[in-house]
Amino acid sequence: MNALLNMATCAVRCAVGFAVAAVLALPAALPAQAAGTGSTQYATRAQLTEQLATLERNASSAKSADKAKALDAVARVKQRLEQGDFKAGDRFVLVLRQDSVRSDTLVVRDSLRVAVLNLPEFSVAGLLRSELEERMTAHIARFLKNFTVRTTQLVRLSVTGAVRNPGFFYAVPDRPLNDLLTSAGGPLAEANLNKVTVTRIGKTILDGKAAKQAVEQGRTLEELDIQGGDAVHVPLKKKVDYRTIIQFAFLIMSLTLGVLNFLRWYYGQQDQ
Repeated sequence: MNALLNMATCAVRCAVGFAVAAVLALPAALPAQAAGTGSTQYATRAQLTEQLATLERNASSAKSADKAKALDAVARVKQRLEQGDFKAGDRFVLVLRQDSVRSDTLVVRDSLRVAVLNLPEFSVAGLLRSELEERMTAHIARFLKNFTVRTTQLVRLSVTGAVRNPGFFYAVPDRPLNDLLTSAGGPLAEANLNKVTVTRIGKTILDGKAAKQAVEQGRTLEELDIQGGDAVHVPLKKKVDYRTIIQFAFLIMSLTLGVLNFLRWYYGQQDQ
């Protein structure tokens, strides 16, 4: 009987050890790394047309399992070529140099038109990002002479999670990702910068190690193909709840003692 009790005690102690070790380990989920394959945000119309031809060839020969994805890529490029890149709410900075320097932040209205300083309105309907500055220059040239124009397009992003001032921000595409976090007040002390994620319409496009490297290397939003409407989330570090662990350990110990007492009582009855 003593041998059996010793075996039971050893087994229960092992179970307690494994249970506590499992809680203390707190394994983290493996990060889903998703790095961009290169930005085409400022592709020219000729480049997009060439890309469309390649995508259509790939779609025609794609296997049934990949067919839907290939056709979706074709549709997205066609949409850009037909409807352009701009939508209501987009913003860009216009700097006009003539006798003096004038600048303004222009907002695309629902009509896809913008007010250009004190000049007639300008339509961005059907324009690609790569065409904006040239078309804007041609529009202003109808009313002014001896001037230069510079446009800087802004991307609207949300920053949430463990930052001091979460919210929506407009950023310049050549701005590093870590500067965007600074605009949001900077990460909190308990922020987990190893788990920063960037999502687009619910789909993760940058995560885990790739996001951490992007922050450390100062990679820009354009390099990472981060676009307007994307969401940047900074999670909190996982905290170890020692109180819960202690309560769990005591629960296991209580169960252990209960099992041992039951075994002693049971075999005591057998010996009588």
